[in-house]
Amino acid sequence: MQAEDFSKAIEQAYKTALEQADLITANAREIRKAAELELDAAKATRAAAEKEGEKMAQAYFEGRREHFAEAARTELLRNLTRTHLEAGKNSDEISEWLQVSNEFIENIYAVVQRVAKYRGENRERTPIQGNPKLIYSDKGRGGTIRFESEETRFEMWWEFAGSDALVIVDIPTLAQWHARTNLPLDRR
Repeated sequence: MQAEDFSKAIEQAYKTALEQADLITANAREIRKAAELELDAAKATRAAAEKEGEKMAQAYFEGRREHFAEAARTELLRNLTRTHLEAGKNSDEISEWLQVSNEFIENIYAVVQRVAKYRGENRERTPIQGNPKLIYSDKGRGGTIRFESEETRFEMWWEFAGSDALVIVDIPTLAQWHARTNLPLDRR
């Protein structure tokens, strides 16, 4: 008799456990459906936010298009003026060619003169031999710059800077130069 009672008790425990498992499974399905609906709503909100962001960026660009175009034009005229001044052209020629005022040219000339003292003598750039290439890798706020030529390969890390600096680049120091680049120091 005890064996029979024990058997019935075990059977009832299994039935109760199976009923509980069925309830848990049903609840899990409901929770999953709710989570899927919540995820779909989040995706829709994100898509709407991205669309709105694109509209805002486009509106900003359209509103500032003339300003951007004028800034690009001015930068181009500055660079052309500087190039002509450094090539020895006179102000009247530059003014006629580029349709800029003499005051504009004089301001650029003043900057060229201030910078000239930092260039030193014979500081002209010489072309690098050996088919040189720079390969940039971007990992968010930084990455690496890989220099490759027929005679050497080396990497330098970089990261975006703050304040007045735009980018920080790990150019090998005088002491590190030869070991990291396998180039003589006079090629730094």
